[in-house]
This record gives sequence, C-alpha cells and structure tokens, in this order.
Amino acid sequence: METDPATVNRRTATTEDLGALQENFVVKARDYKQQYAHLYFMRLMLMRPLVLSQAMHKWASLDPKAKHVEKILDVQQGEISYLVGTIYMEMKLKPNILDDITKDHWIAAQPDRPKYTDDTDSVYLEDESGRVKLTGVKITNNLFVTGVVMGVLGSEDTNGDFKVVDICYAGQGPQQQHTLMETDESDKYIALVSGLGIGGNDFKPLELDLLSEYLTGEIGGVKEQTSCANIVRVMIAGNSIVTPQVVEDDTKTKKYGYDRSTFVTAPTMIFDNFLQEVCSSVDVDLMAGDNDPSSATMPQQPIHPALLPSTRQYSTFHSVTNPYWGSVDNVTLLGGSGQTIDDIYKYVNSENRLEMAAKTIEWRHMAPTAPDTLWCYPFKDRDPFIMTQAPHIYFIGNQDKFATKLVTGADGQRTRVVMLPSFASTATIALVNLRTLECHTVSFSTKPKN
Repeated sequence: METDPATVNRRTATTEDLGALQENFVVKARDYKQQYAHLYFMRLMLMRPLVLSQAMHKWASLDPKAKHVEKILDVQQGEISYLVGTIYMEMKLKPNILDDITKDHWIAAQPDRPKYTDDTDSVYLEDESGRVKLTGVKITNNLFVTGVVMGVLGSEDTNGDFKVVDICYAGQGPQQQHTLMETDESDKYIALVSGLGIGGNDFKPLELDLLSEYLTGEIGGVKEQTSCANIVRVMIAGNSIVTPQVVEDDTKTKKYGYDRSTFVTAPTMIFDNFLQEVCSSVDVDLMAGDNDPSSATMPQQPIHPALLPSTRQYSTFHSVTNPYWGSVDNVTLLGGSGQTIDDIYKYVNSENRLEMAAKTIEWRHMAPTAPDTLWCYPFKDRDPFIMTQAPHIYFIGNQDKFATKLVTGADGQRTRVVMLPSFASTATIALVNLRTLECHTVSFSTKPKN
C-alpha cells in the first residue's frame, strides 16, 4: 500500500521594521547645502548625557573625588578631572579633502590605502570649545577611531596634553525583552547571506542554485526539508551584483553619453531569477552594498524594485535600507553590508574585525567614521547611526571570514554579533536561532576537498 508523501509547511513569524529607528535611515529629500558640522554637533549633544551618566557612575567613588569639567578648554593643569567629547584621530595617511584641493590637479590621486595607521598618529578629544591631545597608556593600548563620543579621566600635564588614566563609553543601550527565550516553541531561524557577487570572477552558478534549493526546501529528504522549513526570513546583506568589466571602444558613437553594447544585464537577470525562486517560499529582505545599484552615501537607500521585475510581484520581497533595523517575532535585528566596519578597520592596527563590531556596540554608534572618511548624507537634525537600543542580532556583511560572538551588557543585554563572509568567495551562509541566539554556518561549496 502506498503512503502519501509527507507535507512540510514553512514556519511563520511576525515581522516588522522598528518604526522611527528605521525611518531615520530613509532620506526623503536630498539637500546638500548644509555642513557636516551639524551631524557632529547632533552626535555630541545626543550622546554626551549617555557618556556622562556612565562616567559619573564609574568614577563617583574615587578618592580624591574627580571633577567634571564641562568644556575642554576649562581644564586646569594638575587637577584630576574628567571630560566628555568626540575623538579625532590625527593621521597623516588618512585622506584629507583640503589636501586634495591644494594639490596640482594634474597629479594623479593616491590609491586607496588598506590602513591609515602610522607611528606618528595622535588621539585628540574635542567639543564646542576646543581640542586637547590625549596621552598615556590607556590611549596607546586601546582601539580609537574618529567620531566616537568618549569620556576620559586624568589631568593636564605641563605640555598642555591630557594624560588619561581611564576611559568610558556610552555602553550597550537598553534592549527589548527577548520573549522567545521564555517559550517552549521549537526553534526558528533567520538566514544571513552577503556578497553573492553575481557576475564577478568568483561567481559559481552551481553554488547559487544549491543555495536557492536549500532556502526553498527543494534539497534533501524530509529531514532536511523540515529543517529548512524552520527558516522564517532571509537577509541578504549587499554586494549581490558585480557588473563585469567591459573594455569600451572609443571609436564607437555613444548615444546619451554611453555605449549600449557595454551595458551588461545578465547579472541583474540572474539575481532577479534567484530572488523570484526564494521569495516564492520565504520572506526576503534585500540590502544594498558597495557594488549594488543604489546611492553611494550611507545610509544606502533601497534598491529600486524596477530592477527586479519578476521578484517585485511577490509580497514576500522587501527592499530595505543599508543599515537596516528590523524585528522578527520581537527579536530585534540590526545589520549592514560592511562599509562601516571596513572603514573602522583602516584606523586601527588590529585585524580582528569581530572585535571592531563589538566595540561599536560599546560605543553605541555603528558608523563613527562617517562623515570623516565614510561617505554619508549630511543630516542636520539627527544622527541615524546612534544605537538608541541594543539589537538581539547584529550582523555585518561582506567580511573576510565568518566570526561570531555573544556580547553581554551591564544590565543583562545579550547581542549576537555575526560577521558574514562573501558567499561568492566562501559559499557560506549563517543561520541564527531566534530563540537561543545561537549561530552556525551552512556551506554550499563545490570545491573538491583536499
């Protein structure tokens, strides 16, 4: 007697963006008349009370008692005090637009450096009144980047520098209650993918097909399909498309400023077909990256659905900003396509990108180097990159390798930090358990094992 084949249904989850937090990333009307100083000013005004509260709590029991000095230029020499201001890194290898303007315009621009670090680098703290150089062991042995709002404890020496004995940040923000930890429901997962690189040199169509079949539950037996059915959402963190390099023929006549024969649509069509298949089975959030057709400045706006004619017909397709705040079954998510950590990486000698991502949580700011060396929109009335709350899952796309860490806060906050590698290079995705916040990888590599 034949039995009916088993029916496996996709698990469901409630999803939403986080209202005002997500709206902060949306640039509705672009106006570049204002100065970037407004962004720095708003950042300091919004974060100074947070850092000052932590500093007072940390240093209140000192004997002799340390004095809080509101303005940096009011510091008295030899007096133990603490200040709150914005870090500025003086780095001679860091790009400087004023230097570029003063150079002869016939000189070719210097290539992009992997690091800005040098033995002569200096750390300064500044506020509305002025700037002071920071010295001491705490300064030489810590990770600093321009744009972080920080508190420092110490005293001014005879050289006019501020010798630091301790430092303080805003710390991990408040966090919504993780209600799934209190339930007995079976596990649900979100799939995190980045760097599909369709059209690039590392792109392997077979691996992309395997990923599509896995996410839609068309691979393996009932056991594997049941496991895939527990994936309730897919997050694609940028760099999905790579436009092939085509050598243009200058002898051809160009219409409307470009040669139509050099415009390659194949990567976009392949990506559209891939998304169509996945969206037929599960909700997908698509973020833009460096290589994708979106705005060049942070926060990147959603990729226009018109580029994906087959996919845009599905209600399960969501084109979102980069960075992006979201929520799945009341588990908050914050993710980016990697530009923020890539820029921080250039400021420090460390190679540990996971540590840098964890630091942004402690700083309570995901993109401190914007707008100094990371292009961003000149916001006038807000700084959207401030982490006003701590996410449960914080992922960074297009990194050199997979890494993960559970970061805990002073008030019991728990944040799963995930560094996502490029899928085109590693054929690897990450799955995060919404109930336990545990994370593991799944590989679709077609390379033969040695």
